[in-house]
Amino acid sequence: MILVFAIVVGIVAVPYIFFIFFGSNTTKKINAKFKEEASKNDLSFAQSEKWNGRQIAIDPTKNVLLYGQIIQDKLIFEYLDLTQFSQVNILEDLKTKRIDGKVSTTLEHLALTLTPQGTGTPVTLNFYDSLFDASQNFEQKRAQQWKNTIAQQLHIKTAHHVAA
Repeated sequence: MILVFAIVVGIVAVPYIFFIFFGSNTTKKINAKFKEEASKNDLSFAQSEKWNGRQIAIDPTKNVLLYGQIIQDKLIFEYLDLTQFSQVNILEDLKTKRIDGKVSTTLEHLALTLTPQGTGTPVTLNFYDSLFDASQNFEQKRAQQWKNTIAQQLHIKTAHHVAA
């Protein structure tokens, strides 16, 4: 009986422990990059958030946004000087399906797009992608919150330029 219990616990606990350990390694990569950039550029983050292999942080005094994401063990990192951008928008891709006569809407992709001043390529920060993320817990609320935070920072920046 004890042997069966030990085998069952081993079958359940060991994969769980490996999942936690390997999942935290990706988070450590992003954290290390954020700390490196913060110390290198003397940044202090007023707001920061981590979720699903992603991290975003803003330094309102230096007007800098950092974004990091792990996709297939590759770190994608963005250091964005917000003085170079004029607006931020939410890019939302919804897919509507009819299942058993009921219409169901599924979030496929969610991102923030920062539009540069003048000419230039917009920068897209991925908040959710159904190909990589299993669940879409609070991504829409999170994207809206960060859109508001960045837009407020862009407005503050514009107000400073007008007053100067």
